[in-house]
Amino acid sequence: MDNAMVPKPGMSFKTEKEADEFYRSYAQLAGFDINMGNKKTYSRVMRCKLQGKGEFYKGNEDLRDRNNTSKKTHCKAQVKFKRVYDSEGKEEGMVIEWVNLIHNHILTTKQTETQHMRGHKNPELLEVVDELQDADVSSHCIRNLLGKIHGGPENVPITVHDIENR
Repeated sequence: MDNAMVPKPGMSFKTEKEADEFYRSYAQLAGFDINMGNKKTYSRVMRCKLQGKGEFYKGNEDLRDRNNTSKKTHCKAQVKFKRVYDSEGKEEGMVIEWVNLIHNHILTTKQTETQHMRGHKNPELLEVVDELQDADVSSHCIRNLLGKIHGGPENVPITVHDIENR
């Protein structure tokens, strides 16, 4: 991976959207999904989706609430962005305050797998799907259209379930 794509403390961005896009692209290249942490007026934390403890697991198999186990692994990988303000209190951008890039799980190396992760779905493409559904275009026609646009069904960055569950 290009060293310029790796988040480092002190990196600055003009807008929150630019910071968000940077970390999403890093996460996709590195092979993990992301969650948004806090969104405070002065900072923003973006973290690995596997951070934390599963809410259904209580430590004892007999006490488990459901049959599915949590995928969470207590991963501590995260980035904290801090908002930067000028002397008048107007936001000027965001800067990376601190970074932890160490994951405690295996990262996905296949682009075809990372593109289907929830945090890496293209919102503009999902809006197009919504508009096509509003125009009563069937799901299989939407899937065929997206397959032609992206050079084959294996390259479509959203799944059949994403189309049907919109």
